[in-house]
Amino acid sequence: MPIKNLQTASLFALSLLALLSQVAFATPASQCSILSQQLSAHYQIDMTEHGKKQTTAFWLWRDGNKVAHQYPATQITEQWDLLGNNWIKPTRFFDHYQRAIEYQPGGKVHGKQEQDWPHRYQLISAQQLEKFTLKSEQGEGCDKRQTLELNSNNEKTTLVWLPQLQLIHSLQRHYGNKQEQWQLVTLAHDRKTINTFFAVRQNYQATDYADIGDDHTDPFLTQMVTQGFIEGGASGFYDTQGNALAGHEHHH
Repeated sequence: MPIKNLQTASLFALSLLALLSQVAFATPASQCSILSQQLSAHYQIDMTEHGKKQTTAFWLWRDGNKVAHQYPATQITEQWDLLGNNWIKPTRFFDHYQRAIEYQPGGKVHGKQEQDWPHRYQLISAQQLEKFTLKSEQGEGCDKRQTLELNSNNEKTTLVWLPQLQLIHSLQRHYGNKQEQWQLVTLAHDRKTINTFFAVRQNYQATDYADIGDDHTDPFLTQMVTQGFIEGGASGFYDTQGNALAGHEHHH
């Protein structure tokens, strides 16, 4: 074998060994950090009031500094990109129409400026999480689970939290005659599936939110503004018969 080829082969072998060593000797904490940054989590959400049950599916997607909330019932996906200086850029995707509404980083959505990245990333703000009391703990590494409770103002919330993944496993909230329950159904870290999910939406026809009022010839924009989907909720709660219910936004 020529010397040049031998050198190339040797360099490749050394690079491969270095990569394998990083994986093999990575600390459990760093392995969990890698897993937490690229995942798809499928939840079932049940809302019960006066014995009437509403249910919907919800997907949380993460890919580094991108996070998305997918609502299959309404075929709407909301995405947030964490940019430099902690600016957050929101985008709302209308999956059925393959259209997108882009908001300026730091701009207001629903009349509120996006500033709480943890709320979007892990579905609960860091400030709210700190209010919970640890009741029990089990498992280890990435599978470590903490059972947390919060009681306030005639409201009781029980949260099963995956601290290494910064992820809700389950949540039960009782307040008055209402009950809210979140349950993690599936959790995956398939890179190809996650990359495809985000890449597909980047190919949608996008309109800047500031330009919506300038175009009166686009039937899609007219319909979305009329129905309130541009600024309204996207949660897609449906009752057991599949009837659409008033928008419900998850706040903690």
